[in-house]
Amino acid sequence: MLKLTNDQCVEMNKMEDDDFVRDTAQKLKKKYPVIKEPDDIFYARLRKALDYANMLPLQEKNVKRDFLRLEAFYPDFYKKPEVDKWLRTSNGYSADQRLEDFKHVMINREKRGL
Repeated sequence: MLKLTNDQCVEMNKMEDDDFVRDTAQKLKKKYPVIKEPDDIFYARLRKALDYANMLPLQEKNVKRDFLRLEAFYPDFYKKPEVDKWLRTSNGYSADQRLEDFKHVMINREKRGL
């Protein structure tokens, strides 16, 4: 059985996250050609958002992808105090569920033009 040191595990997780960000960014740019931000800046911004998402901690890959999609269209949305509080306050629900709830609030606000 292969045993990795803690540093090796951290490095592996970093590489996986980098690949996830790169893959997500490419998919977003392909699906939404309106995203014109240079790749290096876009990747860096999404990477910072993923670091925050991992700290929450978001567990599901599709929820993390949704988080990055929100970041793509609403830069630094998670840094707003009210959003940060919403996402960090446990209230009995997982971080994944809190993000899903937030996403639905955002969708409803967009539909109402707020």
